[in-house]
Amino acid sequence: MLRFRLMVKTGTAGKSPMHQPRILVADDSRTIRALVRRTLAAAGYDVTLACTGKEAVELARRDQPHLVILDIQMPEMDGYAACDKILAMQDRCRDLPIIFLTKETAKHLAALGSELGAYLQKPIGDETLLTTVRSLLPANSVPGCEEAL
Repeated sequence: MLRFRLMVKTGTAGKSPMHQPRILVADDSRTIRALVRRTLAAAGYDVTLACTGKEAVELARRDQPHLVILDIQMPEMDGYAACDKILAMQDRCRDLPIIFLTKETAKHLAALGSELGAYLQKPIGDETLLTTVRSLLPANSVPGCEEAL
């Protein structure tokens, strides 16, 4: 009889893509999308990118992300409308955190962000982004954290 010992390290190497938290990032800036994707993917998240609010809604329907990061000013459909449509399609028992990542500064954005998830102003540092994402996802879905058995 052969015996095998399977050792799995938590974090990026230990999680299969189906167990990685899915994050949808919607921003019309190619640079912002690339920077956010690089930061999140390096931390072990499965990242999907959208260029417009309309595309974000379609991808949210298809991929059912665990968290959404939205720019406010995007072509075809702005972040506010995309947020409304994405939240309308989610199960009522499931909370879907939304992070608004935008250049805009307004008191209503801070209030809206705290209601739905977070509001971060561009430019954003990698650590601030990761800290915010981790704070909004359940501990057992964050790469590097042990899952409950």
